[in-house]
Amino acid sequence: MEFQDDAFVLSARLHGDTGAVVELLTEQYGRRAAYVAGGASRKMKPFLQAGTKVMAEFRSRTSDQLGSARLEPMGEGPASLFDDPLALIGLNAAAAVAAGALPEREPHPGAFYAFEALMGAFAIAEIWPAIFVRYEAGLLETLGFGLDLSRC
Repeated sequence: MEFQDDAFVLSARLHGDTGAVVELLTEQYGRRAAYVAGGASRKMKPFLQAGTKVMAEFRSRTSDQLGSARLEPMGEGPASLFDDPLALIGLNAAAAVAAGALPEREPHPGAFYAFEALMGAFAIAEIWPAIFVRYEAGLLETLGFGLDLSRC
């Protein structure tokens, strides 16, 4: 199986001496985990932070196998949030929620677009918390746990 898709890095953990296992939220293929060769290098580590948008080239022998990926960064990623610790906490929470709630290998393009919108909203300190709440409610609705908040 091979594909190329836009993705957001949700998490990364070192694997072996030079590699990393990266969890990605892709636009068309959902949440995927992949091995990234050289992921532990100084050149790659900045691009394996939660919230970084990348172009992922994914390869595996079968669709059930942990594949490998080659990642190319798109844009500056979460670097603009480094001066706002609260926004960084929100970013990490959003990535953890997506990684924990979305099933692997199941496409959810709405979740991708919602995460992308939330990434853009983190730059505006006054509104991102409300958008974050809507993001979480939208994820629950996508997964079949819609909440009726009309009477709250």
